[in-house]
Amino acid sequence: MLPALFYHFVVRFVGLRRPKTLTFVYVVSGAFLLANATPLFIAEVRQVFGQFYYDSPPGPLYVPFALFFLGMAFVSHRELWRSLRRTTDRTQRLLIRWFSVGTIIGFAGGSTCFLPVFGVDVYPYGNFAVLLFPIIMTYAFLRYRLMDVNVAVARGATFLVTYAVVVGVPFVVGHSYQALWQSVLGEWWWVAPVVLMGLLASASPVLFLSVVRRLERKLWQAQRRYHHTLISASSGMTRIKEVQRLCRLITYMVNRTVGLTNSCLFLYDPKEHRYALRAVRYQSLVPIEQSVDEADPLIRLLQAEKDLMVLEELEGQLQSRRSDERTKKAAWVYSWMRKLEARLIVPSFSNDRLLAFLVLGAKRFGELYTADDIALFSALANQAALAIENALFFEELRATEAYMIQSEKLASLGQLASGMAHEIHNPLTIISGEAQLYLERFKGQDPKVDEVLRSIIEECQRAADITRRILRFAKPSPADLAPVNLKTTIEETLALGGYQVRMDRFNCTVSVPDDLPKVRGSQNQLQEVLLNLILNACQAMGENGGALTISASAHNSEVILTVKDTGPGIPAKALTKVFDPFYTTKPTGTGLGLFVSQRIIQAHGGTIQLESAEGKGACFTIRLPVWREEAGGGVGPGS
Repeated sequence: MLPALFYHFVVRFVGLRRPKTLTFVYVVSGAFLLANATPLFIAEVRQVFGQFYYDSPPGPLYVPFALFFLGMAFVSHRELWRSLRRTTDRTQRLLIRWFSVGTIIGFAGGSTCFLPVFGVDVYPYGNFAVLLFPIIMTYAFLRYRLMDVNVAVARGATFLVTYAVVVGVPFVVGHSYQALWQSVLGEWWWVAPVVLMGLLASASPVLFLSVVRRLERKLWQAQRRYHHTLISASSGMTRIKEVQRLCRLITYMVNRTVGLTNSCLFLYDPKEHRYALRAVRYQSLVPIEQSVDEADPLIRLLQAEKDLMVLEELEGQLQSRRSDERTKKAAWVYSWMRKLEARLIVPSFSNDRLLAFLVLGAKRFGELYTADDIALFSALANQAALAIENALFFEELRATEAYMIQSEKLASLGQLASGMAHEIHNPLTIISGEAQLYLERFKGQDPKVDEVLRSIIEECQRAADITRRILRFAKPSPADLAPVNLKTTIEETLALGGYQVRMDRFNCTVSVPDDLPKVRGSQNQLQEVLLNLILNACQAMGENGGALTISASAHNSEVILTVKDTGPGIPAKALTKVFDPFYTTKPTGTGLGLFVSQRIIQAHGGTIQLESAEGKGACFTIRLPVWREEAGGGVGPGS
């Protein structure tokens, strides 16, 4: 009956419905069971190894039975394999994997009993492999916490005590009071302990279940409490619209509810292509600047597995001493987790994309993470991914709304710029002209008057420069943009910059390859952008000088241009404002240089970014699309 019973268990275990197949298997097994008592199954026997009697040679039905036995073992394991490929539940996958390993070993060992039947006299040492099955399953349960060990021990102890009572009490009563029962029942005295055993056996399941429920309720009380708390809290995460606040809430909620030594959350930053630390509990274990690169083995393993990472499981994989790529990644992740004193990594995915991951330390009282814990964290990770994505969407929506408001303001400014600039420029010309006339006429008579007149002329020129910049911004970008040689543009811009600052005070390094692809644009406008960046860098480094580095390179379909200085850098709070109109930190600045430069680069289909920190200089990075010569001799944008 082994083939039928094993197949029945597998079908129930993996959640399949095979009523017709089960009926057929039981009918065939029953037929072989009946035939077992006939010469059709056991024709004659022979002693082998001086110990065992084997039905050899076999009867005519024994060969079909052997094939049926092996065939059902194969079919059952095929169903297990298919289920393993279908299921995404981590605990179920581990159960199937270890159960399959144990039963394959058991069936392979037990099948050696067929050999002497067919004349192959090999001692059936394989029978001892059957004992490995419960050992393997026990190891899997303990190693991977496939069930709560405390609950398993409580159930086992309750079972032993209950059935010790069922068997022991009737035995003691029958043995101790045998004379009494004989005097009452005569030779039927044994009926009394048998009836007592029957009554106890009938009552024992109810007693057993009652005791087990009470024990489990007590053992699971704390665990169920924080499970319920986490489930309740996770349902409210989607109502939080701020990403940073949400990250802090998730970390705090898990750490406090479960009672962990430490926890932290990493969130993907698309600009940096890294997973940045966004929230942490007990910061001493996790440096605040900690981040994980997109190409890190941890990220690649999480993307490949799409499952939780448990420290003990990684340790078990490393003990196999395999040298494949996955084991190398597992070794890296294991080392990383040990460094952060982490026990569990819970990833959050959105459409197969790793959005964030939660790193959890050990429980404060030393308890192990159970299968229920891991299943709960998997569900929490899915809910967290939804909440984070929702918060990111709202942040993007707010940024878009602010950008639209700013765009409307700039559009209004552009409409007013032309008329306003002309209205301002005319009186400025008159004031400057009158001041120059009086300076020419009365020059040298009164030094204070001369200084005032020069100041008037300088300020008029400064105001006129602002109006020219506003007019330039208000004018539409020229439609006839042409390929621009950046190497030539940089050289000409440096020459122009020499008229405004002493370039000999700065160690200027230019690194531009001769074969750098041309970019689409207006040379005058790009020259203005470069001049702004160079002058800003030189003014920031000041009289003491410094190093100015200009480099350009091609990457895929764009040219990357960087302008880097060794000046005092820009404070973090000012980084988000440097491209705003009229924002300046210089006493004589207009606050339009970087604003206009950004608009010019955006009109060219490119981007401009700033990286800076106080005391570490500043670096502007410009990305512009390349152009390529087309077959007809024209010029087109790079793909």
